[in-house]
Amino acid sequence: MRLLLFDVKGNNTMSLYKICLMVFVAATISLLSGCSDKKEAKAPEKAPQEERPLIIGVVGPETGEEAGYGISVVEGVLAAAKRFNAQGGIGGKEIKVLHFDDQSDVGLATKIVKDLLSQRVIAIIAAPTGSSTFSPIYLVNDAKTLFVSVGSRRHLKATGPFVFRTAVPDDLATEDLIKYAVTELGYVNYALVTSANYEFSLDLSSMFRRALDKYNGIIKVQTDSYDTFTGGQNMGAVVSAIKASPDPLHGVIFTGGADEGILLAQEMKKAGLTLPIIGGEDLFSEEYLKGGDAVNETLLYTTFSTDIKSQKMAEFMEDYGKAKPDRFAALAYDTFFLLAEAIKESGSTDPSVVREALINRKDCEGVTGKTSFTSENMPIKHTTICRIKKGDSGERSFVLKQ
Repeated sequence: MRLLLFDVKGNNTMSLYKICLMVFVAATISLLSGCSDKKEAKAPEKAPQEERPLIIGVVGPETGEEAGYGISVVEGVLAAAKRFNAQGGIGGKEIKVLHFDDQSDVGLATKIVKDLLSQRVIAIIAAPTGSSTFSPIYLVNDAKTLFVSVGSRRHLKATGPFVFRTAVPDDLATEDLIKYAVTELGYVNYALVTSANYEFSLDLSSMFRRALDKYNGIIKVQTDSYDTFTGGQNMGAVVSAIKASPDPLHGVIFTGGADEGILLAQEMKKAGLTLPIIGGEDLFSEEYLKGGDAVNETLLYTTFSTDIKSQKMAEFMEDYGKAKPDRFAALAYDTFFLLAEAIKESGSTDPSVVREALINRKDCEGVTGKTSFTSENMPIKHTTICRIKKGDSGERSFVLKQ
């Protein structure tokens, strides 16, 4: 309401008073007419639901150096869609899957996402690569479209209400692993070896430190495989630091990749150290298994293992049709089912309504274990712990913790 000030002269004082009084009374009546007793107040009407076609998009590199990630995600989604649609879909209607190759190009990924949004897809499933997961985030929030990154290690907590990720959070995984090592195996004293030229190694080392603090593990030696003077690896210095520990050690936590992990294990073996290496999911690979006897007894965690026997696993292996699916294919398979079941349960194709169903559903069983989401879209998943064992035939394998 705008107040206009006038210059009043002479005998107009009473007139101004009357005008002000009338304005006050009118404003009061107007305000009172807009109020009512709480018993009679009507709840605000909900915004009409924005129903969309039954389409889920997939974006990721299907060609180029990072194609392995994108292809695994696409194959996992398509395998899940085939089963879900064969089981009746949504009220007899199939969910359509549209997938596109972003070639690890930020501009192309953005263009693909814009095109999917123009088709009013309910959700977009993305490979964990930088171009696929991070460049389109602002677009999906503005369009109120669900976006799920498969297997991304990056926390996406502050990236908007429609952005999710399906992955075992490494902070929970390191806690699970250290809890087991300390409380069940009696491993208390550790050497912590970081690989400073590998960004994720720095993050993972921090997570292991927090887990050790929580479960009363002790770091006796801290060292790094990266030599800042030479710009290369110096495993000799690492082994020397471990051997110089002031107290007996129970394990060596290594947060780098599989290649360096093999080198560390072999150098330790040469030096007569028989300590088990304890590491993250990077060590869960066929490559690391080929590291010889030096990698025996390595303790680690993983998102997914085909050795876990369940009805869900049997269905996944049948649907996927390949002998050795990776964790990204398995996570993508679970991700499609999480979205499809949320659509089905909500009775809506409005992404806002589906989002609420996605968050409210708890401990959803899949091939990668149980999945839930917090109110802030963060995944709640626990890891599978395993150890490398050498069998009677001489072959090494990942043996799951019983």
